Amino acid sequence: MPALEKLIRGACAFAVGLVELVVVGLPGPAGAWLRYRYWARRVRHMGADVQIEVGVQLVNPEWISIGDHCWIDRYAILLGGPPHEGERKVARRPNHDYAGGEGVLSVGPRTHVSAHSLLSGHGGLLIEGTTTIGAGARVYSLSHHHRNLDDDEDVRRYRFGSQAPEADQALVSSPVVIRTGAAIGTNSVVLPGVTVGEDTWVGAGSVVTRSLPAEGLAWGAPAKVEQPRWSGTGSG
Repeated sequence: MPALEKLIRGACAFAVGLVELVVVGLPGPAGAWLRYRYWARRVRHMGADVQIEVGVQLVNPEWISIGDHCWIDRYAILLGGPPHEGERKVARRPNHDYAGGEGVLSVGPRTHVSAHSLLSGHGGLLIEGTTTIGAGARVYSLSHHHRNLDDDEDVRRYRFGSQAPEADQALVSSPVVIRTGAAIGTNSVVLPGVTVGEDTWVGAGSVVTRSLPAEGLAWGAPAKVEQPRWSGTGSG
């Protein structure tokens, strides 16, 4: 009986995987229609007129909300759900701009999540809306850390690797908030605990390690506001 039960479970898993392969990879209008209806039944909330392109991955979709008129572009990855803890040391740091729960990933209306970008909602991620996450950008609300942030006397050498023994891993979990109208440039990285202010644009290839105020142009590693957007010094 256990062998038969194992066989049945394997067959079911194969069937589910085959369905998802078709859903994720089917091109054209038929694929877009199928993806919208498939994921709408699985996510926490799916808005109206959401476009989900080929290759998009929604991991733990029951933790993910997508607002009206969003465009989730090719091969974007959205990760929901709280972090697995086990023996790992997880230091949780609040972001006072965030009122949601750990593991919740919310994409506000009229947001474009560009191709090959990654959104990690493990620590909590709120994108308010009318926002673009540039191609190849990464937004992390959970990350490995080189030490145990909850114990200054802990001198263990922690490893940066999810395949290392759990006891050798230390992480930091902290929500990220991206305010309305902000833009995260191509190949930029946003790290845990950050708030990007309303209408602030982050330049391509930047690394955002600290919160940024509203209405700025920021770039660099670490990213800093170099000028206000509305200074009148630009040509556009």
